[in-house]
Amino acid sequence: MFDYLKDIDRCLYERYLTLERNIKSRSNSFYDSYLDLQENFIKLALRNVAIDIKAQETCGAILRRQEVENYFKCELFLDDYTYNKMKDYTLKVNSHKHKGEKKIQIETIINYLKVFYDASTKYARESAHKEFDAEYFISIYGIFEKENADLKNEVELLKEELFESVEAGKLKDSDIHAYKSMISKSEIEKLTLEEQNSELQRQISKLKDIKLASMEDKLNRTIEMLLNLQDAVVENRVVSYAVGDALCGREILEKRIEKAKKDFNDGK
Repeated sequence: MFDYLKDIDRCLYERYLTLERNIKSRSNSFYDSYLDLQENFIKLALRNVAIDIKAQETCGAILRRQEVENYFKCELFLDDYTYNKMKDYTLKVNSHKHKGEKKIQIETIINYLKVFYDASTKYARESAHKEFDAEYFISIYGIFEKENADLKNEVELLKEELFESVEAGKLKDSDIHAYKSMISKSEIEKLTLEEQNSELQRQISKLKDIKLASMEDKLNRTIEMLLNLQDAVVENRVVSYAVGDALCGREILEKRIEKAKKDFNDGK
């Protein structure tokens, strides 16, 4: 939905992606990334029409300038409501940032992004752009948290399955080392949700490799046992065939061995 930002400025689109990650994390850093996105958009738009912007001038101060308001309303035909909300949300961001709220609310996200969307699409002159899709942001809101819980659960299950084999030294030394050297829960908790999920996915991949290697090792041992059993079966058949012919000599005995092998293979 915000792909058009790439055509305005690639860095602007990257700032949007940062904001989207904060939505997925339900992080209050949404406010910082929103203000950063809006401020950079406004400055970029004004530079392109040669409106001078002072280096330290804040987003709120810029929007209060009459020539800036004239540009957005008269040149881009931005409606009064959207422009006033741009000013209003800019003022509110700092107060929100210092309230210490635990999680940003989805209603706030939708309201703020709708205003930014309406302003930026006017600038991009996106005559065929899609309508603002609030459902998209509802669908990704806090998604990193759900994914995080699912990944942690999968890691725990895999570790539990392998724990006994690791403790008993039934795995390869390299796999035991890989298992024991994984980042602990407490270390993972120090990471951002996005970083946690990336590390947990890496651990799941490694644990599955260890589990697969363990299964292959067990399978190889089973095959070896079956081969040994096959040899024993053949030997028993040879003995039974040879009992009645013990006095017939080596040539007959070898024929009996070949017949026993053939009977065994035919009966598989």
